[in-house]
Formats: sequence, C-alpha cells, structure tokens
Amino acid sequence: MNRTPENKWARELPPATRHHLWLWVERYLGIRIPRAAVCQGHASPFDLFARQVLERPSLALWHGPRGSGKSFLSAIDTHLASRFIPRHQTRILGGSLAQSEQIYQAMKDAVSHGAGSLGGDADTIERLLRHEIIYKNGSSVSMLAASPTSVRGPHVPSLKLDEVDEIDPDIRESAIGMAMEIRGVKSSILMTSTWHRTAGPMAELMDRGRAGAFPVDTFCVFETLERCPEERSGPKLENCPQCPIHSWCHADRDSHPSGLPRAKRSAGHYSIDSLIQKSKSVSQRVFESDYLCLRPRAAGVWFTAFDEPLHVNFSAEYNPGRPYHLAVDPGVHTGAVWFQTRPRLDGTGYHVNVFADYYSEGMSAEANARAIVARSASLCGIGVENQRVSIDPAGNQRTAVGPTVRGEFERAGLRGRAGLESWPMGKKNDGLQLVEALLRSADGSVHLTIHPRCKHLTTAFSSYLRARQGTQWIDHPADPQHPYEDLIDPLCGGLKLEFPEGRRPQPAFRRVRAGSLF
Repeated sequence: MNRTPENKWARELPPATRHHLWLWVERYLGIRIPRAAVCQGHASPFDLFARQVLERPSLALWHGPRGSGKSFLSAIDTHLASRFIPRHQTRILGGSLAQSEQIYQAMKDAVSHGAGSLGGDADTIERLLRHEIIYKNGSSVSMLAASPTSVRGPHVPSLKLDEVDEIDPDIRESAIGMAMEIRGVKSSILMTSTWHRTAGPMAELMDRGRAGAFPVDTFCVFETLERCPEERSGPKLENCPQCPIHSWCHADRDSHPSGLPRAKRSAGHYSIDSLIQKSKSVSQRVFESDYLCLRPRAAGVWFTAFDEPLHVNFSAEYNPGRPYHLAVDPGVHTGAVWFQTRPRLDGTGYHVNVFADYYSEGMSAEANARAIVARSASLCGIGVENQRVSIDPAGNQRTAVGPTVRGEFERAGLRGRAGLESWPMGKKNDGLQLVEALLRSADGSVHLTIHPRCKHLTTAFSSYLRARQGTQWIDHPADPQHPYEDLIDPLCGGLKLEFPEGRRPQPAFRRVRAGSLF
C-alpha cells in the first residue's frame, strides 16, 4: 500500500502514549494486542507490553502460558527499540539456542511478514542473518548461546531472557551483567517464562518480584483467548456445561460484575478449539500450570494431593485451650513445626493444624534452640505444661566437638511436659503415608491445615520430590532436598508420636515409668 506523507510521518514518530502505541502496532504490524485482563489478579498483555515500551523498566518479569505470545510481544518491543533508537543493541538469551530463536523468529514473522492497514515496517531492516538482525539505522539484535562464555560479551542496553525457568541461574546472572546504559539509553532487562518447576529459577524470581524488587506480571490463556461465539455457547450459555473447559471458564462467573464466563470476556487470538485440545491431552496439573498459570507443575512431586488454596488457611491458628506439639529436626539445616490435633466436629477422627514453622541454615545448636524457644514463647506463652516437644533420634549422637545436639537443646530449655521425646524409629515412608492420608483421605476429606505464616512448610509440600531410578519415579524421597526435607521430617516425626497406630490418635493418658508401678 502506498503511504501518504502524513502516514509516513506517523510511522516514523515513536509512540508516546498507550493509545498511540496500540494503534501503531495495529496499523503497521497488523497485530491487535488484547487490552482487557480477564482473570482476577492478572494483567492484560497490552498492559505489560505498554509498560515495557513506554517506561523501559530496568528489570521486569512476564509470567505467561505456553503459546500465548510472550516471545512475540518481547519481539515487538525489541523491534520498536531497534528501529526508533539508532545503533541500539539487543541480546536474546534462552534456555537453549532453540529458545533464543523464538524471539528472533517472532521478529521475522511480525516485521518482515507483518502489515497493518497502513502498510508494514520491514523496510527498516537492512539484513536478516541466521542469528542476527541488522537495521538500517545501525541497530542490531543477536542471539546468545546458553553458555558461560557467550554471556560475557560487550555491554548492551537491552537484554531479553526468554523462558527464564530453563536458564541456569549462574548463566542468567552473568548475562544480566551485560546490560548497561549506553548513549543516554537506560538499560532494560525483560524476563519471560512459563512457570514449570516448583523450585526452579522462576520460583526465586517470582518471590523476589512479589517482594517489590521488580515488576512481575501474570497473564493466562484466557487473556489471549478468542471470544466465544454464541453458536458455540448458545444464546443463554446452555451449551457451556458440555464444554471440556467449562469449570475453568465459569470459575468466577458468579462473582464477576458482568456475570459472564471468561471466554465471553476475552478478545484474543488463541483458538478455543486449541485450548480444548490441550485440556484433553495433558494432565490437570500441567494444564493449570502451563496454560492457566495457577501454580508450577512438579514432575515426581510426592504430595500430589496438596492444594495450597485448600490446605493453607488462617483457621489453623493456635488455640490456647489445647495442647500443642513442637517437633524439631536439628542439624546444619534445622527445621521445626508447631501443630495441634483437634477432634473433628463431625466426629470422624482428628484434624491437624500446623500453626508455625522454623528454618535456619548454618546456625549452632544452641542458637537454634534459643530461637525456637523464643518463637514458642511469642506464639504460645511461657510454660511446658501445655506443650509436647520431640526431636529426631539422630540428635542423640555425639558431634565432632563432643556434646550431643539433644543436650544443647535441653540446656537451652527446650523440653515439654514429658521432657524431650524422640520420634519413633521405623520406615520413613510410614510417616510420609500418614501425612498423605491427612492431606486428603480416599473419601476426599481433609484432615490437615497449614497457617499462611508457614512459608517454608508450604514450599516444602509443593516441592518435596520422589527419587528417580532411570526413567521411573520410585516410592522413596529424593535426597538431598533441603530445606524441604527439614520441614517434612519433623512433621512426619511429630505426627508418628501423636498417631502411633496411624490415623487413630494415642490416648492422652498420664504416663509413668514402668518401675514406678512397684
């Protein structure tokens, strides 16, 4: 299409507002970026894209689903910076060279082959090489291999880290050192990824971002899904119950002001048929992780029944009217949990409420004991008449310097109404199976709840893995897996004392030594 001088002037003018930016991308690249967030707590793809282009944050993280356009939007941002800023340099790094090529290929698709109502923007590119794009204004975009040597190249103002959950953290940190302000253009690092692994690089980055270190935006497939037509849903949504994605699509319908399901509020490019096909071909855990961005998936995760929205609740708060159990696993990594057992209101056994946890690394036994005693006092008050304290039997072993860990803990005042008890000896799997049964029994009932303050324990439940033998996951925990082992172990040990015969709790009879009966 021939451009009028006015249109050419508009194309050469860098977008300065959100409205101008959206129109520029639509009119010169032919791409309509979704502008509405569909799910609560999510950002729209255009919101995060506009901030990246217009504000150039020094560091940002996009958490999005597979096939949603994360790499595509990153590619458009790269093109805009390259074509409007002379001699601008961008480097792209993925978990592998193939992943790095995703943004490169997206740039070719969007710019070289894309066009909107006012034409295209391909003439700003001088050369398309195998692993590099050269612009007529001297800008360049090139890919990096995921190796320690390739990420120690010259400084550049723009760095794109694609699928950061697959990038080795050491390589990522080295690559970040490449970003630097050049010729008045401030440096900007954009990280994009699906969150695959519970304890992978994304877990750490999400925690840092949510703590305020840098902007984090999440969007899911519903933010990019095409609008569901009436011929599919029916005029009154009467066909929706038969749809395979019905439960996720209608999840917030009653609470949303519009009263409409998510697919009636979306306006993106992702095909509903494609999403239905994915829902039928992958497990629920993978679907909710890779497409709905609800939580990371974990291959070989032990506690498959653990569901944070179900098991983590403020109802697990400490009840001063009932005794509590403090279980401690001492060592180089020290973990502890505080819990109470309460009769269920329906009379079907007991419910376990874990109301606190503790974790440290590299502290002495005395320092750990004093910290745990102080935490007990702050949560439950002073006194041992209401507490039961137990410890890993390995704490009886003498250390290289002489005293037992148990002795250090007892000297610090860590004892309960029956002294400092040791966990029962036996197979570790017995304790793990007891915890599994409490998380959710075969009839679907839940017998264990964790207070939201137990951050370490919640992470441990999500990340505790089975060992792998060849290509098979086996019924044995992976080792080592700190800090997860040091939170799960005390819970298992303490519960085995409380439930010596499995789910049936031990009678709360007063105990005396056998010799005292004569």
